[in-house]
Amino acid sequence: MTVTADTLRRADTERVADLRRRVRDAMELPPVAWECPPRIDDSWMSKALPVRKARAVELKLAHMPTDLWRGQLFAGSMTLEQPRTHAEWGFPDYTTAEEKDAAAERGMSIHSVFGHVVPDYPRLLARGLRGIRAEAEGELAGAGNAEETAFLDSVIIALDAVMAYTVRLADGCEAEAGEEPDGQRAAELWQMASNLRQVPAGPARSFWQALQSVWLLHMVFHSTMNGNAMGRLDQYVWPHLEADLASGALDMDAAAELVDCFCLKFNERAQTLDEQRADAREPESADLSSRTRHYTSSQIGTNRDGLDAANHWLQNIVVGGLTPEAQDGANPLTYLLLDSYRRNQMTNPLLTVRLHGDSPEELVRFAAEVLKQGGGMPALFNDEALIPALEGIDIPTKDARDYTNDGCWEIIIPGRTDFCFQRLSMMLCLEWALNRGRSRLDGSQQGLDAGDPRAFSSYEDVWHAFLAQMDEMVGRVVRKVVNSVDDRSTIAPVPLLSALIEGCIPARRDMTAGGAKHRTFGMLAESAAHAIDSLAAIKTVVFEQKQATMAELCEALEHNFKEHASLRRRFLEAPKYGNDDEGADVIGQQMIEAFTAAVAKHAAAHDSRVKFPSGVGTFSWYVGIGEGLGASPDGRLSGEPVSSNFSPALGRDMHGIPGAVLSYSKMLHGKLPAGAPLDLRVARRLVAGPEGTARMAALMRSFVDTGGSMMTLTVADTEELRAAQREPERHRSLRVRMGGWCAYFTMLSREQQDHHIRRQDGRS
Repeated sequence: MTVTADTLRRADTERVADLRRRVRDAMELPPVAWECPPRIDDSWMSKALPVRKARAVELKLAHMPTDLWRGQLFAGSMTLEQPRTHAEWGFPDYTTAEEKDAAAERGMSIHSVFGHVVPDYPRLLARGLRGIRAEAEGELAGAGNAEETAFLDSVIIALDAVMAYTVRLADGCEAEAGEEPDGQRAAELWQMASNLRQVPAGPARSFWQALQSVWLLHMVFHSTMNGNAMGRLDQYVWPHLEADLASGALDMDAAAELVDCFCLKFNERAQTLDEQRADAREPESADLSSRTRHYTSSQIGTNRDGLDAANHWLQNIVVGGLTPEAQDGANPLTYLLLDSYRRNQMTNPLLTVRLHGDSPEELVRFAAEVLKQGGGMPALFNDEALIPALEGIDIPTKDARDYTNDGCWEIIIPGRTDFCFQRLSMMLCLEWALNRGRSRLDGSQQGLDAGDPRAFSSYEDVWHAFLAQMDEMVGRVVRKVVNSVDDRSTIAPVPLLSALIEGCIPARRDMTAGGAKHRTFGMLAESAAHAIDSLAAIKTVVFEQKQATMAELCEALEHNFKEHASLRRRFLEAPKYGNDDEGADVIGQQMIEAFTAAVAKHAAAHDSRVKFPSGVGTFSWYVGIGEGLGASPDGRLSGEPVSSNFSPALGRDMHGIPGAVLSYSKMLHGKLPAGAPLDLRVARRLVAGPEGTARMAALMRSFVDTGGSMMTLTVADTEELRAAQREPERHRSLRVRMGGWCAYFTMLSREQQDHHIRRQDGRS
């Protein structure tokens, strides 16, 4: 079936327009407290911990509300419209005091549930929860010890809990249908009840049932602390839509309305409250003791960052791309999902398009049209870079072709992966190399003392000191991961999620204990662009041009370039990543080569237990990351933000988008299977009209052709952002990309708003 942009140019149905308005209005309502059961019954406390965790899932779902949003076609809500109850909050305790204390010593608790994976939704739609439960029951006879039995029991209890919750939802739909005076709405409610009697307990038999089944499990996961993504929804749900269209059970208009209603569900819990607005925020000072859980990152944790991320829950859908059989996977559902995002103008679900050299022109142009509307989505992934990179860490080819992301952008294999990650700051490594292992902010000893940098007599001395810090940091992370990789299973197992991760039931082990087919831990280089620029500046200014000495540089850095303005200017004028400059880009290649080699060296002995794919990223934390760094040799001042992910440093890409793309494309993406996004800004005036669409589509094709792995494009004008600062009420739907997700611009802190304006304006 051919679906074109013209096919999708339909007006909203009355239902969708009403739901969209109400979802948006509800975001501004303050939350109403709900009483989540605080603890499982004492009668269960003698059971094994995984069984107790499953009983906690059961207890919460037994108390979750079953209220429907009026007019919705999908049941199951974490957050109600009125009263504005956020039932996703809270989870019953299931642990003993001794277990809490032991976990706390390792920095863990019952909330140490990482999420960041994609469940096996194709298996859910094909077998249903009853079929998966039967698999677990079948393994019980072969359980070799009490731990295996406890795991399988926990899976069965958790699956039964979801099916019991679904029965309550079906009963609620039937009760409402019996009281509904409108015949059409009553019929919808009866059909919704019928859908719930079939799914998710059994296999999906229609497009509507498939979406209902996937949504219900998604909301249950998120309500039980598992922030998971959706994966390749257009691939595993399309067969159900295709069958309904062929049989005449649905037409495209009805399918589009279902997709719109489905996508709106992801926004029901969003909040745009007065307390989130920039002018309502309390001033904060950076607390150097408040490091994030990424102990190798420079990020300083703040309330600001938490509020800025209020509406991010890893709800990413990936569309398009190659199938495991190497065919293009774009289909009508691909376009329906893209169009729903375009018309809803909300931040969820996040959307990513996979592209390759043979992606249909219609898909590329339609994705360009959606990007032109603003909001920073869809993100763009390049199959031709990412699939070989995954094969390079021994991911089987069919699995590699089926890749998705974890909810931001890090690459995983859906339904088969247990995933975690860590950010490792390249700028901290350089700061330590140039300050005898000490922080420039508080003087604390954090890295190696590699000698007095004032005595470095060559660029090679600087480079080797940097490499020593980086190698030590990588080795430290790998050792910690290997020594603690199963720790979550001792306090925060995930029996329900494990039921939908390939490998766990046959292995009779929870995902957190190594049951998944793939276990990966992403090693993400942080503040990479600034490290490249700083090394290039040292090489050029100090050792090639001899316009400064190492002693003068160290003195300037120590005083944040105060009274060293002319010296700072020299370092600012040095070659910079993002300009297709051979000198800077070669240093970038050398840094990525060194980082990935260090990861491979330290990880080699543990490959059978956990893989360590490399990547480059900051996510949305570039302001906090900068706050934890002193002045740097690229001319950046102490505390200033760093660039997002693998983007050029702010204001340093003097040759625009082409220069940025060309530099980025050289950064050895075949060695970065975890991913490394390039985040770019495009002025709205440059993509106006049909010519603008063609220009955007050509940029997307060039990104694929040059070999980059990930790119995001935020379309906005600087004055548009400034106007939103002045009059936020008139720009409620203005969205910007935040390094791995999207946010309403008017709900961001002043620091973030100002940074986005500077990025859009291309100013340093």
